[in-house]
Amino acid sequence: MNTDNSRNRIVGIVDDDLDIVNLFRDALTAISEVTIHTFTDPILAMEHFQINEDAYVLIISDLKMPGLSGIEFLRKVKQKNKFTRTILMTAFDINDKLFRNYTKEKIIDAFLQKPIKINDLINEVETQLCSYEAQQEAPAQVSQQSKKFDYELL
Repeated sequence: MNTDNSRNRIVGIVDDDLDIVNLFRDALTAISEVTIHTFTDPILAMEHFQINEDAYVLIISDLKMPGLSGIEFLRKVKQKNKFTRTILMTAFDINDKLFRNYTKEKIIDAFLQKPIKINDLINEVETQLCSYEAQQEAPAQVSQQSKKFDYELL
C-alpha cells in the first residue's frame, strides 16, 4: 500500500500488477485534494475500504485478480457505500450484456480497456470525482427544496 497525503478523499487503485498501480498512482498525483492508496491484493484493499469507507470517493479495480475478482470486489464496495464511484478495468474482452447488467445494478460506474492511455485515465477519474461531488450535493438540495416546500405550506 502506498499513500500520498492530501484532503481526506480517498482514491483506491487495485490491481495485482505492481507496475500498473505504481504508474496509475504517479499519474493521478496531479489531481488535487485526493489521497491515493494502491493495493496489489484485493483482500487487503477491502480491509482498508471497510475501515475508511466514508472517505473513499473512487475505486479503480482490475477485473481478474487472485483471491477476489474485480466484480465481486466492487460489488462489496457498493454494498458498503453506494456513493463510492467505481471504475473496472481489464485487458480481456468483457461481454457487453454482462457489462450492461453490472452497470444497471450500479456496481460499475465506468469501464477502461487496457492498455489505458494516461490522459484517458485522468479524464475518467476527474469525471468520476465530479459525479461523486454532484451526488453528494443532490441530497442536500432535495432536503433544502423540501424544507422550502414545507415552509410554503405553513
